[in-house]
Amino acid sequence: MASLHRLRGWLSRTLTIWGSRLAPPAPVVEPAAPSPSVPPAPDGPAFQAAAAGSDSGVSRANPPAPLALFSPSSREPLSVEEAVLSRSMVLLKREAGDSLAALGAAHALVTSARLSQVQVVRERVERGEEKPEALAALAADYQGWQNDQVRLFDAMALVLRMVVPGATTLELIDPQLHEQARAHLASLSAEYQRGLLMEQFRDSPLSS
Repeated sequence: MASLHRLRGWLSRTLTIWGSRLAPPAPVVEPAAPSPSVPPAPDGPAFQAAAAGSDSGVSRANPPAPLALFSPSSREPLSVEEAVLSRSMVLLKREAGDSLAALGAAHALVTSARLSQVQVVRERVERGEEKPEALAALAADYQGWQNDQVRLFDAMALVLRMVVPGATTLELIDPQLHEQARAHLASLSAEYQRGLLMEQFRDSPLSS
């Protein structure tokens, strides 16, 4: 257990250091003074923006740079342990399905656009306006997107077909095994964060 805690501490410190290098610095913006004469309506845009900022934990006075919002290194890694211990398996399944459905839909839009580009370039090649090499490169790119699209929908279908009990994980485990289960969960969480770290480092400018 001591070695596991040391591993998790090292991962946490390394993620913080590399995350600060990969994410651009956030600009400091002074908050605008509210108008004393016209308070924002509770259901108006100002209220919704404030609620969104509160829910996400992002300060309106110090918003992250636009690019940082889409950088995996700027996002706090998912706490696998907290999710497993506080959510039922039904809810975990629903969250996994929702995420896969959203990613699959976004991926499908890009895949469809790639196919349209292939068709346009094919017509240009037939008219002699484009070289066949351009069509081959675009077709190969589309094929890669199409293969990933199939995998995404297969994963989503697999998750949706799963039958899980409506209980939390520890409720399904003998209390005498809870200590071992928590230790196993901690190692799984550390492995997930290690995978995120390696993936972010592989795609970062620091690796080139």
